[in-house]
Amino acid sequence: MNIITFTYTKADGKVSQRVLVPLITPNKMYEGIDISELGEVVDQVQFTLDMEAARNKYLEEIAKIEAQYDVKNQYRRFDPAKMTDIVVDVI
Repeated sequence: MNIITFTYTKADGKVSQRVLVPLITPNKMYEGIDISELGEVVDQVQFTLDMEAARNKYLEEIAKIEAQYDVKNQYRRFDPAKMTDIVVDVI
């Protein structure tokens, strides 16, 4: 897991310093949890380590479920521009 530190300038010109644990890296944007307000580097590092440990546990559980249903190699990406007749069901 990474921490990204950067200066962010809003459209209105307001500038701020940011520290981010990214969950999704950009096509256009970074997304993640802004830990700037934690302040202390030690807290930022510990948060990142705790997040990484939780993520690893999550991935282990996901791998077990994928193996149980034999879909371990079924991850795919689909271009929405090429999709039609889309139905979304909420379960």
